[in-house]
Amino acid sequence: MKLAFFKVGELQGSLKHLEALFEYLKGRGVELREIELDPNNVQRAVDELSEFRPAFTMDVNATGIIIGEQEGKKVPIYDIFGFVHFSLFTEEPMLHFPNLVGVEGHRNLVALVTDIKYVDSLRFLGVENISYITPFLNFSLFPQPAEEREIEVAFLGPVIDPEIVLNSVRQNIPENMLPLFVETGEFMFRNPEVHVLTAFNYILGIFNPQIQQEFMDWREKNEEAFLRMLNDISIYATMRKRWYLVNFLDGIDLKIVGEFQGELKEDHEQIKVNSYEELIDIYGRANMTIMSFPHTVPSGIGFTPLEVSAMGSAPVLDFRGTLPGFLVPGEEVITYMPLDRADIEEKLLYYLENPQEAREIGERAKNAVVNRYRVDDRGEFIYNLMKDIIAQAEREAQVKEEKE
Repeated sequence: MKLAFFKVGELQGSLKHLEALFEYLKGRGVELREIELDPNNVQRAVDELSEFRPAFTMDVNATGIIIGEQEGKKVPIYDIFGFVHFSLFTEEPMLHFPNLVGVEGHRNLVALVTDIKYVDSLRFLGVENISYITPFLNFSLFPQPAEEREIEVAFLGPVIDPEIVLNSVRQNIPENMLPLFVETGEFMFRNPEVHVLTAFNYILGIFNPQIQQEFMDWREKNEEAFLRMLNDISIYATMRKRWYLVNFLDGIDLKIVGEFQGELKEDHEQIKVNSYEELIDIYGRANMTIMSFPHTVPSGIGFTPLEVSAMGSAPVLDFRGTLPGFLVPGEEVITYMPLDRADIEEKLLYYLENPQEAREIGERAKNAVVNRYRVDDRGEFIYNLMKDIIAQAEREAQVKEEKE
């Protein structure tokens, strides 16, 4: 079997875990070729694809979808050429809507999602063939953690004052749409596991008919602006939640890792990060790492908590109904209720006073991801999926031949 992977630049951050997937597939006999996709010279990639003649192509987050024209309509080339295209969505598909909207169809696209609620976004964008795989790690990326962890509590960013987000959004949407934006974001803040489409439709339904009609008129003329608005709502709700957390954690020596915009509390310190390697190193130096799930990861575990765990830092996560299926609360992860100030303060103070217990949770978390989040079964799933697609195509060809 031949598989071509479309690259748009080098794999960065969590996308580096894909290297383990490629090695696994090559070990199963898949002939893999990486094809650099230059937006300024797409034809070169098409020529290389025509020469290689793979049965399958793959990209990440729909970044490798090439659009051609057939009978005057825009059609993805995988539908024109007849090969099957896998797109692995490690992020919310809505963030990548320009790669998916405005084409005739996606008959030969198979979306592989790392969060089950990404299915809602993809179906909204017109993609129907969807399979779920749990995130996995490339363990060669992780060095030995520091023997002495000098960071008591790290808080993963970005953290941005939601007012800054709101002021930016004001420049991009009509003034009469702003209340709809804010109310949807606040609803998501109060309901951390809700998907943005569900939240938006609910909030729109309780506005008066005049506002609803104004919105429908605006959306009809500005579909892409509406999709950008949905993404901005998710960002606003995420920052609203993180800003709430860091502001009541004053008095705790908190190291905020990554981007920070707003007024920094006296006991807080920002640690700027210039590379993925630096970020991994911080995990290895932190006894506990607090994370607040972004709303672009509606239900799943995501790559970041696994990376934190792989470095032996005790992951501190806002509780979700699906979380016990990934990491065991109280044993492999410290959980908090995202809107319960007393809950997170009480747990943080306890583990600050009992750092050895936090280290033990970090060690169990590390063992858990090493044992359960390897690439093997995910790679085998994709390999078997490819085999099944080829077998089905051969059966269909045989039936067609017999009929003729």
